[in-house]
Amino acid sequence: YQVTLLDARRELGGRVLRESALPGLSEWRRVVEWRLTRLAKMPNVGLYPSSPMTAAEILETGTLHIILATGATFRHDGRGRSIHHPIPGYDQPNVFTPDDLMDGILPGGGKLPTGRVILYDDDHFYLGGVLAELLSQNGCDVTLVTPAPLVSFWTQFTLEQSKIQARLMKLGVKLFSQTLLTDIQPDSVTLTHSLSEETTVIPCDGVVLVTDRVSNDGLYYELQPALAEGKLKSLRLIGDAEAPNIIAQAVFSGHLAAREFDEKPVEEMPFKIERSI
Repeated sequence: YQVTLLDARRELGGRVLRESALPGLSEWRRVVEWRLTRLAKMPNVGLYPSSPMTAAEILETGTLHIILATGATFRHDGRGRSIHHPIPGYDQPNVFTPDDLMDGILPGGGKLPTGRVILYDDDHFYLGGVLAELLSQNGCDVTLVTPAPLVSFWTQFTLEQSKIQARLMKLGVKLFSQTLLTDIQPDSVTLTHSLSEETTVIPCDGVVLVTDRVSNDGLYYELQPALAEGKLKSLRLIGDAEAPNIIAQAVFSGHLAAREFDEKPVEEMPFKIERSI
């Protein structure tokens, strides 16, 4: 197949590239470098960075098969697995998301929080701890708050939890577990213990919300009418744009899309279920 790969950003790599700039994750860049090295050897693949496209521009190319890997964006309102409504005060100018922090460490990016920072981690994997380390390295007085029983709770399954917590304690990061962030004010936050429901008010200068992500699937729905009208032969959403997940799942999603490219869409369950009597 003749493949054209367009990336809206100046450097290809997407989420992996952005996260590899964070403390301790530089080795992750090998995922991008391996792919780009392989692609550079393929004469039937064209790479076009700095190429954001609208639905109309995509249709103008006359390409009949479209695969969209447009990623996901962290929520700014604090909704996550523990709180299912916007946290009061989330729209304060001193409230940030992981996307804001990753943009802030790029050349020409936005500013990072300063002073006393509350990092609310309702993601429970590695990112909350990594961002707490980034803020600490930038001179912030960091307090990490999580509803989970342990910091970076899910990293127990990757055998990293104790090392992450020890690293944060060494950096002087204050840790609150089993605690919800229930209110944000310009100069303070209210924390509520998830079991006792006791509340604590802590002064702060900034808040970082590491909660849910929302798929960037707008382009997919803009192209749906063209698929229905026969202007496109296939249209597929992959990776975080399909469903926010871990990086390994995003890689698998792209692999699966390529494997299934020539196959007819499966309307029913694609596997059999064996039931013992």
